[in-house]
Order: sequence, then C-alpha cells, then structure tokens
Amino acid sequence: MKTVHLKQHWKGYFTYLEGYEIIEQYKQVEFTMVITLTDNSFIGTSTDAESRHAFDEPATVKGFIDDEKISFVMKYPCSYYKDDFRKIQLDKSSQHPDIHYLGFFDNDKKTVSGHWEITIFIEQTIEGDLEEVSNGEFEMSRIN
Repeated sequence: MKTVHLKQHWKGYFTYLEGYEIIEQYKQVEFTMVITLTDNSFIGTSTDAESRHAFDEPATVKGFIDDEKISFVMKYPCSYYKDDFRKIQLDKSSQHPDIHYLGFFDNDKKTVSGHWEITIFIEQTIEGDLEEVSNGEFEMSRIN
C-alpha cells in the first residue's frame, strides 16, 4: 500500500556542546518539524527555539523511514554562527552545511531518538582539508 502526502507534525529537542570549557555542558534546544510523507520518504521544514527569529524562512528537511529507523538531512537557509555575546549572526553569502540525523523509533515511549552530526570545512592545509565535526543527540515525538 502506498502512502501519499501524509502530513505529520513532530516536536522535540536536540542537544549540542556549547563552548569548550566544560566537556559536559550540553545545551538543549526545542524544535518542531512538519513533514509530508510519501511512501517511505519525506520532505518538510523545521524551526527551533534558538534560531527561529534569525531566519526569514525555516530550515528544510529531507529523509526516509525504514522500519524502526529514521534518517534525514536538515539544512538552514544560510550559514550562521554565534558571536562572542552568543548572539546569532547570519552569513547569507555562504550555505549552511548539511546536518545528518539518524534515529530509531521507541514504540514503548512513542518517540524517536538518536544522534545528529555536522561537518564544517575550516581550511585547506598542506596535509589536506581541516574539518570540524560537531554532534549531539535528539529526541522527538509525533504530535498529530
């Protein structure tokens, strides 16, 4: 049976390491996601509590569901960073790197939880590309 254009609303949070002083200092940020599911793949949008006021449009999401696994890529409208005062600054001349999410359904809790990862290109060196990898966790549940 084919599922065609099934709209779903999800709500959850993601975590990330804020700063480098304290290894255990993870920040939790709430987000919402609206997706349109067709067969096992989906597209949609996402907004989060931290950056929603900085952008004119939401981040995009594109992914798939395979049994108990969900995988998706999220992309913000443009690159951004936090300045020394932890205020979001946009760099509209640069694309935001893809953020890769991988999670698994927990039927008992009715949630999806997993990890996300982003690779940021920093510069080219004689020995190759210098990249920074950031990651964290996420959890979300369907609200409709």
